[in-house]
Amino acid sequence: MKFFLRLMTYSLKYKNRFVLGLVFALLTAILNGISLTALIPLFDSLGGDKSKRFHLELTLPEKTILVQEALFGLESLDGLERIKRLIVTAKLQINAVTADMDPKEVVWTVCIAIFPLYLLKLVTYLLSVFCLATAGYKAIRDLRQELFEKVQRLPLTYFYKEKTGLIMSRIINDAEIVAAVISSNLRDAVINFFYVVTHLVILIYLNSELLVLACLTIPVVILPVTLFTRKISKSTAKFQEKLADLNGHIQEFISGIKVIRTFRQEKQDVIKFQDINHKVFRRTFKGQFYLQMAPSLVELTSSIVVLGYFALGASFIYSGKFTHGEFMAFLLTLLFLLRPLTQLSQMVGKITQANSAGKRIFEIIDRDSEIEEKQGNLELDRVNQGIVFDGIHFSYPGTYQEVLKGINLNVKLGETYAFVGTSGSGKSTLMDLIPRFFDPTQGRITIDGTDIRNFSLKSLRNKIGIVTQEIFLFHGTIADNIAYGTGAATRKEVVRAARLANAHDFITNMEKGYDTVIGVRGLDLSGGQRQRLVIARALLRNAEIMILDEATSALDAESEQLVSRALERLFKNRTTFIIAHRLSTIRRVKNILVVEEGEIKEHGDHESLLEKNGIYRKLYDSQFADAEIQI
Repeated sequence: MKFFLRLMTYSLKYKNRFVLGLVFALLTAILNGISLTALIPLFDSLGGDKSKRFHLELTLPEKTILVQEALFGLESLDGLERIKRLIVTAKLQINAVTADMDPKEVVWTVCIAIFPLYLLKLVTYLLSVFCLATAGYKAIRDLRQELFEKVQRLPLTYFYKEKTGLIMSRIINDAEIVAAVISSNLRDAVINFFYVVTHLVILIYLNSELLVLACLTIPVVILPVTLFTRKISKSTAKFQEKLADLNGHIQEFISGIKVIRTFRQEKQDVIKFQDINHKVFRRTFKGQFYLQMAPSLVELTSSIVVLGYFALGASFIYSGKFTHGEFMAFLLTLLFLLRPLTQLSQMVGKITQANSAGKRIFEIIDRDSEIEEKQGNLELDRVNQGIVFDGIHFSYPGTYQEVLKGINLNVKLGETYAFVGTSGSGKSTLMDLIPRFFDPTQGRITIDGTDIRNFSLKSLRNKIGIVTQEIFLFHGTIADNIAYGTGAATRKEVVRAARLANAHDFITNMEKGYDTVIGVRGLDLSGGQRQRLVIARALLRNAEIMILDEATSALDAESEQLVSRALERLFKNRTTFIIAHRLSTIRRVKNILVVEEGEIKEHGDHESLLEKNGIYRKLYDSQFADAEIQI
């Protein structure tokens, strides 16, 4: 239950609204109780001889004297006794008024008196629904927002390990379960709770001897709920796991549809989906079966209890302890309680579901963030000197294998550095440390002599432009994709960046030019076109530090030459890092570093590295040999 109680703290942020909802719910229950007890004169008038009924109520013939005696000494009584005395007085006066009426007159009088009560009850009920439900939905809005913001701060390694569909399931499916419970379900539970409390008081007032019996029957009524609680919790947890698997498979299928069709795996994928879908079906059925079984058993035990009360009430009428009206009011109240009791029993199962969903949600919220920012971090206004890598060692979280081993490098302002090496040598990992996607396990990176961990993330990353080999475009217009992350960029600035990236010509040839809407991930564009749009986005950012990770890998030879020339012009005013696989793209770079097994093995320009006849030479010869084979 600890996770459910933690979920409830989100509703308590709106405590004024929540408390008002409780007050209106209590008033609704009280008004409903009053409307039921107001039927007593109606049933009394239809239940037999008036003089006998009136005699049962009045042991003295003088009605006025009885009322005066009931009110006598009222101020000297305590609160509970005073309420009882007032109720008795009201009851005497009502019976005194209706005693001389015909049954038809009593019916009309009672109906006229009850109608305003029902109207007032409707108003208080709607107010309680508004206050309690909106507090719940606002709480879920806050929870989803916190969960989404937390996902944004999770380490990148988390996204590498977890399926996208599983993360989506936490934000959507688990949050939706919680939303239903702490909004509409909780609202109904609160109202039903007050119904049970107030109507039990009415039953006790009508016959105090039934108090002991009521207490004895409560365990019998709620026993089925306790029997199924553990099954509901277990079934809900497994259902959410299978639903997350289903979401993950669908997301993976949509993302990899081209690969699936290329390898003719449609049938195998359908079989895999069928298996997951069947498991979801089984878990859904089990969960709903257990949820419905408990309240059905509650209804059964409650009906048996009502039959017992019915028989007992009949004996009370014959013994003179009940009038016909009191018995019918008692019976109607008892029957009315069946629905609140059944719904409250369902609420136990739903709370169990919410507790399981909350556990999975808080597993994400309580995870360590990407990096920790210190309070009062410095703002990086501009880079004046350069960047220094000082004894950098790095291992990915949860592993012990070092990816980087003692990297030392002094990068001067405005210079360009190219990193080459075999796959897995640590080039991209080293670049990921600059914008602090990760922090080094040992050593530090400084800008102008200040450790980058002392700068705020926002100011640090605002100075960095990144173009990766993983091309990602958002659903929207071409202009919006180029201007992404730059704020209010003008169309003129967007066009200039597109020209520098050699993208302007193919954009203008499209039907709506820069206002053309591209699909998800820009898959309706060629690889070279997508790459040039991403480069244009980085150029428009106009960052002082530029990181190009295989930035020209998807370009044809002609486009690569044009873009490379544009980049060379821009490099003059920026500190640039290039991760290159094709060595032909970095021939003019003066600082080429060969990274192997997490260490910088060689450093120099293209010609000097060839003369060393080392790792760089082997890389160059292998690429040159591949080119000859292709020719």
